[in-house]
Amino acid sequence: MTMTNQDPALPPTGAVPARCPVTGAVASADVPGPRRPEGPKGLPGVGITMDMGRAPLDFSLRLQRDHGGVVRVRLWPRPFIQITEPEAIERVLVGNPGNYRRGRLYEPFHQFMGKGLLTLDDDEWRAHRRVVQPAFTPQKVRESVEETVAAVTDLFDSWDVEADRQRSFDLVRPAMSLSARIMGKALIGRSLASRERTFTRAVAAGLESIFKNVSSVEEYVLPRWLPTAYQRRKRWARRFFDQVIASVKAERQATGEFGDDAAGLIMKSDLPESALPDNLRTMFLAGSETTGLSLAWALYELARHPSVRREVEREVDEVLAGRTPTFDDLAALPVVQSVVDETLRLYPSVWQFPRDAVEPDELAGHEIPATSTVMVSVYATHRNPAYWDAPNSFDPSRFRDPSAKDRPKFAYLPFGGGRRQCIGKPLAVPVLATAVAMVCQRYRLWLPYGTENVSPEGFITIFPPKFPDGGLTLGLTRRDGR
Repeated sequence: MTMTNQDPALPPTGAVPARCPVTGAVASADVPGPRRPEGPKGLPGVGITMDMGRAPLDFSLRLQRDHGGVVRVRLWPRPFIQITEPEAIERVLVGNPGNYRRGRLYEPFHQFMGKGLLTLDDDEWRAHRRVVQPAFTPQKVRESVEETVAAVTDLFDSWDVEADRQRSFDLVRPAMSLSARIMGKALIGRSLASRERTFTRAVAAGLESIFKNVSSVEEYVLPRWLPTAYQRRKRWARRFFDQVIASVKAERQATGEFGDDAAGLIMKSDLPESALPDNLRTMFLAGSETTGLSLAWALYELARHPSVRREVEREVDEVLAGRTPTFDDLAALPVVQSVVDETLRLYPSVWQFPRDAVEPDELAGHEIPATSTVMVSVYATHRNPAYWDAPNSFDPSRFRDPSAKDRPKFAYLPFGGGRRQCIGKPLAVPVLATAVAMVCQRYRLWLPYGTENVSPEGFITIFPPKFPDGGLTLGLTRRDGR
């Protein structure tokens, strides 16, 4: 008998591979095909719906930790595939974006956002994007930075009182009011801030409704005509937005002066009449709460980490030398910028978003059937230990380290990516950097005892407990000793 070293798992040397008589394709036993995504099974009928509903952020992390970067999630009534692998995310957003539509999980967005920038698919979306894009030019961003300086300066009047009294206060309310003023001016030419915080409450109610329309008792078990507190909040928020937009439209039609902000650009365009309310509601919901919460989380983390706070103080003292920052100063503030970047890593503006596959595809070695819903978990991607050292720690220096360039591009995507990247990114980042620089220039931030660890919660955005009525407590001391 002749002995060979042939691996018994492979065909014998010289064997002719099997060939399909119809297509002529050659079978290859040693090349594995794409795997079907696996995941937790959960309870019969409802899958893991209850687990996800209790703590969606933690559940998303557990899915990644226990099942990897492409996971099947049996959510009632709509299962989906969670992806956190950068290679898979890049394929969805850049490599094969035409195969991934907004899909079924975007249907709940329509009740508040209609057919606008966030909900439309590519052909219709391009027309809307072209019209609104000039509202976010570099010159418009400069104007928003100037408005940020004015808004933060006005905020200092009340914060100085808190600093003098050495008394802690809730950070969420002023941060959200600041955002309502800045975003209101950018979108409709008027502040949306008020003492009653009506706009902030309406935004929070709108985003809560969108999230709960995906899978919740309030939307899928209880009848919608039942006058629960949730249903009342939802209807009130919709009426509030409609009243604001109708007022803007009536004022501009009466004067014939439409302006060159987002509202004016849409009114002057040939887009359908519904484009004004649909796109303004979209930008109200997508831009205001995200910016305000990002600022609140950034200042909270600086108060938690005195060494990072001192780095920021040194930088703003050296670069600004006591003067108010301008848009041109921001490029000379890399530590401030890294604080913004790290805040958006830990608390991304929108922590997950879906796409539906039109045709079958393969993502990171996994089979994606046609019509599947793919959920990009930005939150879990940003905390993936395969790409981030100490992923749950606040460490802005990771963005200034030369090794950062070796990280996969789509390991970090706080504003999405590809051609559908958030239109507000050029505005939000400078606004946040300006506000952080100004606050740290004037105050030393500290946390009262017992407030050092706040567990974030998530609907569409990531927010602290008690939001929108509070949730992050902060103390201030004037750095100039006054």
